[in-house]
Amino acid sequence: MKDNQKFNNLLITIITVGTIFVLWAAAAFAVSSEYVLPSVSKTFTALFSLLGDGEFYFALSMTLVRSLIAFSLSFVMAFLLSLLSINNKTAERVIAPIIAIIRSLPTVAIVLLLLFWTDSKIAPVIVTMLVVMPTLYTNLYSALDGVDKTAVEAGLVDGADNKKCFIYIRLPQALPAVYSSVGGGISLNIKLMVAAEVIAATANSLGFLLNSSKVYFEIATMLAIVLITVVIGCIVEAVFNKLSKKAGEWK
Repeated sequence: MKDNQKFNNLLITIITVGTIFVLWAAAAFAVSSEYVLPSVSKTFTALFSLLGDGEFYFALSMTLVRSLIAFSLSFVMAFLLSLLSINNKTAERVIAPIIAIIRSLPTVAIVLLLLFWTDSKIAPVIVTMLVVMPTLYTNLYSALDGVDKTAVEAGLVDGADNKKCFIYIRLPQALPAVYSSVGGGISLNIKLMVAAEVIAATANSLGFLLNSSKVYFEIATMLAIVLITVVIGCIVEAVFNKLSKKAGEWK
């Protein structure tokens, strides 16, 4: 039964992706201009050209490093704030409006302001954190607060302290949702980082390569970089969704 379901899911994915490429090919044929919408073949030619270029790998690695830094800091802050909110209602009432304000900040304006206060390498990291951290906070708070309260209370009655209840009861129950949040958060983080790098014109980055491609009207290269970013995000989400399912089975 599970094998049939996996096969059906894989088949649906293949059909969906195939349909997207067919529509892309039809649209490119209708437009008939590589400066508006390059064909699938031209885009993949540009993609393979990128994969053979050392400069691309350096730019990709720098973007991923900045993304990892931004996500790690965002996750730690969101995790600590969610724990504080769950254990202290006064703190929750203080944190909630701050998170709401951060979530409402206009991304482009913040990037431009940060370029005055920092530089083009630091600004994308900060602005990505400002977008990802509130989302992570909401997801982690929901995951940690949505555990079985009866089990936690039973652990406290049996003599376990709050630390042990968190490690052995609350965290294992919340882990599937945490993994899912991490996967989606990293994927979002990478996409935001590339967008912020474009605005900040960050050297040695995917955003810089996108800007260069735009200047020289290399639309196929731009689409190739977008495809690579999408594939990386999908792989990350797939891995963490798998971990989420495994954690759910263990729970």
